[in-house]
Amino acid sequence: MYNLQFRGCIKSYIVLCTLYISFTSCTHETVFNEVKVNDTYSVLIPEYLSPSAKLSENASLQYQSEEREVYAMIVEESREQMQNYDLDYDLQTYFTNIVSKPFTEKIKNGKVEIPGKQDINGNNALITEITGNINNTDIYYKMAVVETPATFYQVLIWTRADRKAEYEADMMKVIGSFKELK
Repeated sequence: MYNLQFRGCIKSYIVLCTLYISFTSCTHETVFNEVKVNDTYSVLIPEYLSPSAKLSENASLQYQSEEREVYAMIVEESREQMQNYDLDYDLQTYFTNIVSKPFTEKIKNGKVEIPGKQDINGNNALITEITGNINNTDIYYKMAVVETPATFYQVLIWTRADRKAEYEADMMKVIGSFKELK
């Protein structure tokens, strides 16, 4: 009699363990879609983001999810146009000017991490994290400045700071997928 009860407990235990392992091993992976902008560049965008037109008038790409509070945009600046203003920037100088006063002034207690150099699809890039507070909300940005022979691209993705862990991998995938098509 005890043997039958023992077997029943073991069967129940095995079933519960199997269910637990099944549920914990299933992780949700974000689905990404390739977006091409004016046959100039492409980037992978998470499917939870939708096109937007209200993030920046200077951005050639704008996506957002107000529900998840995740935003992405890309701004491009032609080297030729910059040279017309006698600006002959290298990657470091351009990066420094982008994250200088005008950008960080909008962020209360803004902190820009030292950028890391990276190759993104054959192009030199500097990638950094920016944290701070906007409208009483702690914000986390992931920013890349990508240098190509003719253009500098600013790839900027952000969310609330308390969602960094949830979205950082997606942010890095977006940045790492940037590809100039020219």
